[in-house]
Amino acid sequence: MSPKAASLAVSLLLGSGGVASAHHSTAAYDVEHHQIMQGTVKQVNWTNPHITFVVESDAKDGAQPVTWTLEVSSPGVLSRSGWTKRSLQPGDHAEFLYAPLRDGKPGGLLQKVTLPDGKELTYSLTTPDEQ
Repeated sequence: MSPKAASLAVSLLLGSGGVASAHHSTAAYDVEHHQIMQGTVKQVNWTNPHITFVVESDAKDGAQPVTWTLEVSSPGVLSRSGWTKRSLQPGDHAEFLYAPLRDGKPGGLLQKVTLPDGKELTYSLTTPDEQ
């Protein structure tokens, strides 16, 4: 490999690290102040790079239900954590623990789901070898 090609390869490799880490940043979420919501799954988007669940919150204290978009990691990460495409389906009612969006919009980073039977769905961003 020529010195010019090697320099270009190193530049591309080093330059892409910031993009990858920025993509996986949690800066948009207030991870210090988790919230809990009861609601019903309306839609599941089991796709890369991130799975999203559209959830309608339960109406309480006379307030109208709100539609939330809760994001989790990739299908691969959730599969390694024991999730399947059928773990949480439209129509399922559950409790959702999430880190809310910092901008106050109805969305967040999903941390844990507790189903009515008490089963908990969680995930880890690390593999078992890294824990």
